[in-house]
Amino acid sequence: SKDWHGHFSMDGTSGVQKHHVNPTPRIGGVAVMCGLAAVWLLAAEPVKELLSPMLIAGLPAFAAGLIEDVTKKVGVLPRLLATMFSGAVAWYITDVAMQNTGIEVLDQLLAFTPVAVLFTAFAVGGVANAVNIIDGFNGLASGSIAIMLAAMGLIGLHVGDVAAATVCFSVAIVALGFGAVNWPLGKIFLGDGGAYLLGFLLAWLAVLLPMRNPELTAWTTMLVCAYPVLEVAFSVQRRRKREGHHPGQP
Repeated sequence: SKDWHGHFSMDGTSGVQKHHVNPTPRIGGVAVMCGLAAVWLLAAEPVKELLSPMLIAGLPAFAAGLIEDVTKKVGVLPRLLATMFSGAVAWYITDVAMQNTGIEVLDQLLAFTPVAVLFTAFAVGGVANAVNIIDGFNGLASGSIAIMLAAMGLIGLHVGDVAAATVCFSVAIVALGFGAVNWPLGKIFLGDGGAYLLGFLLAWLAVLLPMRNPELTAWTTMLVCAYPVLEVAFSVQRRRKREGHHPGQP
């Protein structure tokens, strides 16, 4: 209820990037986390084995975003570092890092674990932040994530990785569940916490799927989730061409 949490969860209407006309709660990430917890509780053991480390590793990204949603005082750099840290935690728990890119020179560098971990953390953090940046219109981030995860789920089924495919479809359903509430009236926003959490899960599944299935290259899933990154790159380029606009500003 807005009556008991609105005083700290509401997103105001002032700001060049604001499109809503009424103050709206931006703590939809809490609902997303609850949905993911429900998935974990109901999942079969092979799915739990994949999802558990993902949820644990995603906590830093989720927490940094949620604190920003509530306090509006967490800077861009700390949030970027938090999402990268989540990628590093995921590697620490699972011992999985991006190494199968199909580019010989890059793969030789990624053969060194520290380089692979840094590259993976940077890629995961970049995708998670890109998802947060595209989150501005009702259903854009959650809908895009659902489409990309569904595509990766189909890829997982094609190579026989049923557990990974199930995780992809399950997270996609959680994103669609939030979207059903958010769109078209925008009664609650995904917020930084939800965007970072879903963005991290999307990015990590893009890393995990080809590492679990060597017949896939990392480009397979990287291309699937390229839209948020390309959108951000296009926005930065567009702002650079506008006089008086800094690429890093909304």
